Amino acid sequence: MSFRLFIIYFFCMIGIFSQTTENWNKKGINALSQKDFLTAVDSFKKTLKDKPNDAFANYNLACTYSLLLAQCEDIESEVHIYHLIQEAIKSKPSYQKKLHTDSDFFILRGKYHFQKLSGKSKREILTSITWFGPSPGAYGPMDQFQFKEDGSFFYQKLDMTESNPIGKLEFTGRYKWINDSKLEIQFYDPSPMKEGGKNKNLRVNYSDGKLEIQGFDHSFTDDNDRCSA
Repeated sequence: MSFRLFIIYFFCMIGIFSQTTENWNKKGINALSQKDFLTAVDSFKKTLKDKPNDAFANYNLACTYSLLLAQCEDIESEVHIYHLIQEAIKSKPSYQKKLHTDSDFFILRGKYHFQKLSGKSKREILTSITWFGPSPGAYGPMDQFQFKEDGSFFYQKLDMTESNPIGKLEFTGRYKWINDSKLEIQFYDPSPMKEGGKNKNLRVNYSDGKLEIQGFDHSFTDDNDRCSA
């Protein structure tokens, strides 16, 4: 084969390859719009098999997995979804801004690592999500914190006493930052803390996706155990 013919053949193959990728992406987005999630998954994965850095396929495959996760169909882990988003942003940085408004990711919007991928700082993430305690039974998390930008917080815990079966107790307080990994909280009266812990500043260690709060025998994360029931 002459050099000229080789060049023609080479560019023809590139054109066929690009067309194939475009076709699989088009099929995937059409399936996604019709909520045919498994066909969408298969289509975007076929694009990524030949073109692993395709931003469109990475992003929309992450969208599809997120929508399946919302139905408690966790055919892929959250960690893998975050990897797909990261790859999409790497190839097309404008996708990062889209994360703030894309409704396909509504189920992940309350997750620490999703907020981190969207470009938020640790301090911004603290007030962007709800922090849940463990879920010992079928009633969901036993307690939770919500921090507000104005320095206040809201704490709620299950009350399963005979006088208030499966009710909720609510408390408020204020917090202040020590540094990006530490803060202090103080409950207003009434306080959920025992006598020794009332009206005192409680230390909070804030690592990636986890809060460890003085006086509590468990940590708090973004996991609300939504699909366990």
